[in-house]
Amino acid sequence: MNRVATCVVASVVVILCGLAVLAPPSRYEVDGLSMAPGLRPGDVVTTSWFPSLDRLRQPRRHERWILTSPDGSPAIKRVVGLPGETISIQGGDLTIGGQTVLTPPSLLAEVASAVPEATIVTASDEAAGSRWQRSVSLSSVLDDAAFAPEERRMLFPVRDVGLAAVVRLPESLADHAAVRVLARVGGFVVPWRLKASGRYAVVAGRLDGHVVGVVWPIADADARQEHARFCLPPLAPMAWDVIRPWPDNVTSDADETPPSLGLGLTSAGSPMSCGDADAMIEQMAVWRDILHRPAADGLVEWRLGSHAFFVLGDFPSGSRDSRHWGPLGRSVFCNRAQPLD
Repeated sequence: MNRVATCVVASVVVILCGLAVLAPPSRYEVDGLSMAPGLRPGDVVTTSWFPSLDRLRQPRRHERWILTSPDGSPAIKRVVGLPGETISIQGGDLTIGGQTVLTPPSLLAEVASAVPEATIVTASDEAAGSRWQRSVSLSSVLDDAAFAPEERRMLFPVRDVGLAAVVRLPESLADHAAVRVLARVGGFVVPWRLKASGRYAVVAGRLDGHVVGVVWPIADADARQEHARFCLPPLAPMAWDVIRPWPDNVTSDADETPPSLGLGLTSAGSPMSCGDADAMIEQMAVWRDILHRPAADGLVEWRLGSHAFFVLGDFPSGSRDSRHWGPLGRSVFCNRAQPLD
């Protein structure tokens, strides 16, 4: 082969490789409820604009991946265990090396379910102090699923619950820079000071053996997640503002009672009137976390090899995943799955 032909062949190879790397994203339609509530049948997920590059990186914890299941069919699952780790399910929580994995706010926004039976009580101005303008009346929470009404299974109590609210601070109050949002979770009170006018998302609760809380600003246009499917306001951050261990003497694994929840607003150190609070609290909901379930045969612990990963569905009772298949090798992971905006 002469030099010109060699150069032509090399150029074609380079172009083909470039096209493979720069290929547009592929679309996949969701079939089944294994990744509900975030993904439902008929939803569409896409790969990134550089899908071939996914082959060059290792899957990371909490990422959703399109993979090839052991029976050869495509599936979407979430990565929870990395090579060399020991994964276990204890009391509905996921643990790694014996330590409970704390769900970040951005992930909670995808997996949390609404608690429609929760009653949110508005305080009256005559109530003593009127500190808690919103209190949650909640005797028990079960891991039922409104998105799967035909499912028949035994339900179990969920202790990891919390509140999610949207608060709007008007400019007239922002000028005083003394407005505080207080979230009550059991015997804890988590405070934040709002420093500028605008809308704020407030999320707090008991989660994975901790009391957690976070506040972040949201714009009027950030309405992608402000609908019935999602419990948290849009654009949840990657980390919590507040993380406190839940004391062992507050509840035990046998205690099926969720913590009490409340939302209060103060100005200049005094509780706001209910009328002022009504004007600022745009919405409030109660969420619950996933209750992880063991494998059907009762297995609750898995030791991963040096090249193995552990994947789960977000809807445990409706998912076949590593609890059934066991750990998976890197070769079955095809592309990261991103919801279609």
